[in-house]
Amino acid sequence: MDVLERQRDGMPNGDNARADEIMRRRHDLAAAVRRLAQAGERSPTSRIHGDFHLGQVLIVTGDAYIIDFEGEPARPLEERRRKQSPLKDVVGMMRSFSYAAYAAMDRVQAAGGEKSSDDGAMADWVQLWQHAATAKFLNSYRETMAASSSLLPPPADAQVLLGAYLLEKALCELQYELNNRPTWAHIPINSILVL
Repeated sequence: MDVLERQRDGMPNGDNARADEIMRRRHDLAAAVRRLAQAGERSPTSRIHGDFHLGQVLIVTGDAYIIDFEGEPARPLEERRRKQSPLKDVVGMMRSFSYAAYAAMDRVQAAGGEKSSDDGAMADWVQLWQHAATAKFLNSYRETMAASSSLLPPPADAQVLLGAYLLEKALCELQYELNNRPTWAHIPINSILVL
């Protein structure tokens, strides 16, 4: 939130109003994070990838290979080695679908120059694709994990934890984008406001 406040005035793409909304809800977000953290205190843990996203998946001859298992490079090694909820990797992939969708929309808009009346329709299609990709991924994950159900919390708890990890990931992404790629800050901002 401090980074967002410091960089608010220099934000591109008219994101200032949405940044203001996040900052106005700062205390609500902190309270939600505390509640959600308590919900996950007894959830099952295992070794996880730790930096799972579309860029870590290679498709070769009809098969998928997951690569790069060192975890999130910005996190301390001790934290990366610690067992965590496998839902954190699920959330990493879900957020990656969001980035893929909005980065594609940004490229189309940049190639077209000025904003057009189709931008609203395009944003609707981007969200539809993101939701469809996420739903397919979650359904496939659930089916696969049914054989190892001890690694997942009960469905109601899993839903709460997914929300918690999505919020955590989007907030971390916002800080990263503000510090490294401010023109991409709108992607996590959109997600934080939806969450």
